[in-house]
Amino acid sequence: MMKYSLIFSLVLLTYLSVGQQISHPTRIAMDPSYASKPDGSLVLSWVEKQGDSTLFFRKVWDKAGQSWSDSEFIPIHSHASTHAEGMPKLAYKSDGTCILLFEVNKPSEKSRFSGDLFYALEKQGSWSQAQTIHRDTTAGLSHSFGKIFPLANGQVGALWLDVKLGPKGRTLVYAETSEGKGFGEMRILDKQTCECCRIDALADKHGNIDLIYRDLNDQGERDMAYVHSSDFGKTFNQPTTWMADHWQVNACPHAGPSLVRGPHGLEATWYTGASSGSGIKWAYQDKKELILHLKGDKYRQAQLATNPKGEVALVYAQIKQEGERYFKQIGMYIKDKRGKMRHQLVSSPDSDCSYPVIQWNGKSWLVAYESWKGEDRSIQVKEVN
Repeated sequence: MMKYSLIFSLVLLTYLSVGQQISHPTRIAMDPSYASKPDGSLVLSWVEKQGDSTLFFRKVWDKAGQSWSDSEFIPIHSHASTHAEGMPKLAYKSDGTCILLFEVNKPSEKSRFSGDLFYALEKQGSWSQAQTIHRDTTAGLSHSFGKIFPLANGQVGALWLDVKLGPKGRTLVYAETSEGKGFGEMRILDKQTCECCRIDALADKHGNIDLIYRDLNDQGERDMAYVHSSDFGKTFNQPTTWMADHWQVNACPHAGPSLVRGPHGLEATWYTGASSGSGIKWAYQDKKELILHLKGDKYRQAQLATNPKGEVALVYAQIKQEGERYFKQIGMYIKDKRGKMRHQLVSSPDSDCSYPVIQWNGKSWLVAYESWKGEDRSIQVKEVN
């Protein structure tokens, strides 16, 4: 009885602990995203809407003081896209140069989804003029769903979905920065992928680059594909399927995967709508059995993170119902080095919360997410132990 009382108390404390509002109180906020500075400092960025204009901000987590810096405005195109799978995001070179990546939708007669992918560089507090990361800027083409991440050589790598080359899908391409410069020529890694899901990638000091994305095969299946480089991105292997869900859907899932390197190797999580078992799946690389399966289409938006203790954390949004009211609540699983799992709820049920992201701040987990309460839409951050 005492055991269950303790569990209940822990859950209740999670409900009662209030997240810290990061965004401006009178603007609609969305799209939280984490990046890391070369010194390991965490950077949280997000979007705020002021009328029809897109504003972009960041805060830095001070490890010593265990607190956030003041919000800092970052110049961005006033009509930058704000959809969660291709939100604006940041990454840092080892010399401290910050890179901003964002989309601008430019509908045309050919396609209402066409647009360009831009980037800008910040050096010593001064931002360059934004330029396209791709060379071909012909109207009607689509370049979007970008991912940027730091490389072992001190540069930044970029992945995005580019133009359609075959009968369906889009191409997955890669480019990287060079010393004192922006991104160079792009290379095609996969000629036929799903058209509209985020990509995840990471690199380590040994020359490994690992990336995962939603693929599209000739049978119309949209399962997770994995690509690897072991020579610092000079060459990449052919795509392989992470796990065969065999999900066939003639639509855009808008649900990309998340990838981390845990104490026992690579781990990934993703959403599938496959009839064989829908929901969020969490799995090690090259293992058939799942770490966790949150079954059903009410579980979405899964993200992973690790910490130096060998723990891996999964955050997600779950659709719930109270009477006639539907809302999403943020939940979290923490897996220790031995594989033991614990679960807790992060957001309060009195708000509609979504798109969680998570990082370790040196002492605890920092979970950031969108929160709707009435007409207010804010970015909340909660520390979770």
